[in-house]
Amino acid sequence: MKFSELKKRINSGDIKPFYVLTGNDEYLKSSAVRIIKSAVSMPELNALTLDSPTAVQLRDAVAAPPIMSDRRYVGVRTLTDVTGLGAYADIADPAAVLVVTDQPEPRRGKKESRREEEVRKFLSAAEPIDCSPLDLPTIFAWMAAEAKKYEVTVERDAAALLAEYCRSDMSRISGEFGKLASYRMGGRITPDDVRLMVQPEPEYAMWQLSGAIAAKNAAEAMKIYESFDEDARRPETLFGVVQSHFRRLYYSLTEDGETVKKLLGVRDNALYAIKREAAKFGEAALARILLSLAETDEDIKNGTLPRETASEVLILRTVGGI
Repeated sequence: MKFSELKKRINSGDIKPFYVLTGNDEYLKSSAVRIIKSAVSMPELNALTLDSPTAVQLRDAVAAPPIMSDRRYVGVRTLTDVTGLGAYADIADPAAVLVVTDQPEPRRGKKESRREEEVRKFLSAAEPIDCSPLDLPTIFAWMAAEAKKYEVTVERDAAALLAEYCRSDMSRISGEFGKLASYRMGGRITPDDVRLMVQPEPEYAMWQLSGAIAAKNAAEAMKIYESFDEDARRPETLFGVVQSHFRRLYYSLTEDGETVKKLLGVRDNALYAIKREAAKFGEAALARILLSLAETDEDIKNGTLPRETASEVLILRTVGGI
């Protein structure tokens, strides 16, 4: 189930006994918890959150009767121990709603331990709620609803730019939108307001930098680099971010899609964007860029490049490496 479907389901009374939250948007996860808790009367008495409980603690929490309510909410941040519990149906109580909010992804390429296998089987009974970043229409609808609360209007281009700057992360969008709406109380939020008040996510800025490098535009590349915060301009930090970005682009052209997704940990929608960007360069150009980055990193480490100018040289060599 997608996060956007959850509220309608809960309000209609379609409440499952067991949920697991997937995806990496913490705002959506906390919102999902709030929506599920809304089905519980007197949550101060009937809501319990546990962090990595033992199997006994989990069984006891689920079995505890609700107080002056039809349901009881049991939240588990990370489920690590279900020893002896069997399937969730074996311990489920009709009055309990169990929600696992932060379950680690399986370790790639490694055999599951007995405990990990038991947890996976236990979670297989859960209804998954996808808390991955929302699509743009859903984000725009959220902004329109929030705008009414602040009595502001938001231009579509401003909404799109804010989503781009925040890489569709609702945790960040919610905070930045509140700041913008307070600034323009009773007025209109424009793209210029977003540029003035919102710092782009490093990943978004990296895509901008990649475009400037593909266009062989050193001046634009330096302008984008200078917009980075002080920490992002440090040679070690900058090298890591730039090298990781171009490594992804290179592998998207030299490996099959499934290998890239496993090797680099990217989703289908991200892989499409990566391949599209990589096509601007081509395999040979990306190989030269990676070689140039490796040589620059070596010059930084052995002191051939002074730290004061190392980051600027890294950007200029990368542009010239095409």
